[in-house]
Parts: sequence; C-alpha cells; structure tokens
Amino acid sequence: MPHTIAVAGKGGVGKTTTCGMLIDYLCKKRRGPVLVVDADANSNLNEVLGVEVETSLGAIREEMANAELKGTIPKGMTKADYAEFKFNSALIEQDDFDMLVMGRTQGKGCYCYVNGVLKTLVDKYAKNYRCIVMDNVAGLELVARVSLLFVVF
Repeated sequence: MPHTIAVAGKGGVGKTTTCGMLIDYLCKKRRGPVLVVDADANSNLNEVLGVEVETSLGAIREEMANAELKGTIPKGMTKADYAEFKFNSALIEQDDFDMLVMGRTQGKGCYCYVNGVLKTLVDKYAKNYRCIVMDNVAGLELVARVSLLFVVF
C-alpha cells in the first residue's frame, strides 16, 4: 500500500507549489516511484514539474463522447475497451515519477464521471508506487478519491 499525500485547502495558498516541492523531495531522496495526480480542473502541476501534458482525463472524456456520437470508435473494439485504452494512455511517464491529470470537468462543477475515472486509475496503478502525491481543487469535498494523508492549508 503506497503512502498517499493529498494537498487540499483554500485557493491561492500554495497547494500546487507544495506538491511540487514534495515530489521533488521524494524523487531526490529516492522514495519513489511516485504517482503524481493533478486532481484540479485548473491543472498546472505539470508546469511546476516541467512536464508537458498531451491529454487529460477530461479531454479524453470529451473525445470519447464525440467518438460515440460520430461513430468513430475503432472497428473491433467495444466502447469500454476503447475507453480503457484511451484512459490508460493518459499516464505520463517520467524518470522519477508518473503523472495523471484530471483536467476540465463535465460542465460547471460536475466532477462525477472524470472523478470516477481518476479514482479507478489511481486504484489500478497504486500498487506500482511507493508514494502518491495528489494536488486537489480548493476545498475538501473531492479528496475522498483514495485513502490518504491530508495536508490542509
């Protein structure tokens, strides 16, 4: 079971910066591998870590909805298989850590589907990591994604 640190609190208090410093410390002390989770709709932890994000879970959710409407899901794949393939492709692999980015929501304040996907992926990948560091949105209402240690500002 990995050690999980979720950083939550009011907006503008340094949650993302704190996560970046924690991740840097864990990597330098070889406490990894570390799974980094940017669970904020306004994702920018990647910028703190110097990582380019090609896609987020929210963007994939939009892509999946469009593919279903347009009928562009690849032949021979079920919607569920295609979704699993796409969501697994969202894992960004670095030398000392890997990263998942939640990204935008399904409309104003609706985190339901993307939150579920994020929880499923974190649960799936958790056994491969010694530590998980999660940067959350302002507030505590969404940190029930995994069992964790809270750092609240």
